[in-house]
Amino acid sequence: MPIGQSVEELVMQRDVRRQVFDAFNTLKESQRIASTLYYVGGFSMKEIAEILDISIDAAESRIRRSKLFLKKELLVLMDDLMKKDGFEQNVEREVMRALVPRIATIEIPVSDLRRAINWYGEMLGAKLQEEWNDKWTSAMLHFQGGSGAVGVPSIYLVKTEDRRRLTFKNTRYGYMQSVIDLYTHDLKGYYRFLKERGVDVNEIDWEREPHRQGFGFRDCDGNSLGACNVELTGQGGENREIPNAHPFVWRVAAVEIPVKDLKKAVAWYTATFGMKVLGEPEGDWEAAMLYLDGGERLGVPNVYLVATEDEQRLAFVNTYTNVTHSVIDFYSANVEPMLSGLRSRGVQMNGVSGFFDPEGNSLAVCNAVHRGQLG
Repeated sequence: MPIGQSVEELVMQRDVRRQVFDAFNTLKESQRIASTLYYVGGFSMKEIAEILDISIDAAESRIRRSKLFLKKELLVLMDDLMKKDGFEQNVEREVMRALVPRIATIEIPVSDLRRAINWYGEMLGAKLQEEWNDKWTSAMLHFQGGSGAVGVPSIYLVKTEDRRRLTFKNTRYGYMQSVIDLYTHDLKGYYRFLKERGVDVNEIDWEREPHRQGFGFRDCDGNSLGACNVELTGQGGENREIPNAHPFVWRVAAVEIPVKDLKKAVAWYTATFGMKVLGEPEGDWEAAMLYLDGGERLGVPNVYLVATEDEQRLAFVNTYTNVTHSVIDFYSANVEPMLSGLRSRGVQMNGVSGFFDPEGNSLAVCNAVHRGQLG
């Protein structure tokens, strides 16, 4: 292995996700169905046995046989270096990475790239993937992880002269909505941390609101962020402390998207990405929380659709390429079939792999797995 190259980078170079997906599809039908329920659906052995009307022993046998088959198939495709570095013990993780949809990247417009990199490093603990280069006009950053690190999206900072930022107004309540919500285990501690460093944070009277579950703040360019200490359905188990991680932030909890017609937006996102709605709407429906089915063991952020009359949407132009950037990049093992499906439904496309939702929010689909998205 080249000096400084991680197993993760080697995995990316060899397109293991495609190999995993292809190998998965060569399983016997009975094993593939059971494995889909296990890996993607997150069902227990007892639940799989009930669904397939077989014994628990039979369900365990099918999963065990599929693991052995996948291990054999994948180790044939890779050399001894992969075996030495533990891939053989992590087949389950690789299968989940290959199959489970999730948010891969969130792209953020900034005016001064180096300043933004430093700000996100100090305030959020997002680490630069490479050594700084003065010629860069964009930079990929990653979080340390937390519970289910595989699903933690990377942050892609894009230098632009476009003045649009990731922010929109909640017209019902009059405040600026956060677009990227970060999970923190210590809400008050993180609030003090940001205030002490001069970050533009919403003023909160903690004595009057001791049980508050979140707050909003702005990055150095005015993009709206938020912090919460609520673990939502579909985001896995308890968070754990990560060595050398940021003291307060380990991952993204949710991404908030402005829409005008909430019910139509919910229908579109559930049909396009296979998302599920968290809870049933009651009365005047003003927002909806969606989660990617199967991502609950991966720390996958939720998607929060917010009804607003504000015309601003999540989109900005890269002034160096004159391309409208996607803001939310979704991971899929099958990029081309998904893009073909979007085209056949008349979705407005944007470049090679980008597209817009019905409201004009800029999205994309990719099969890249970035550094920092490994459990």
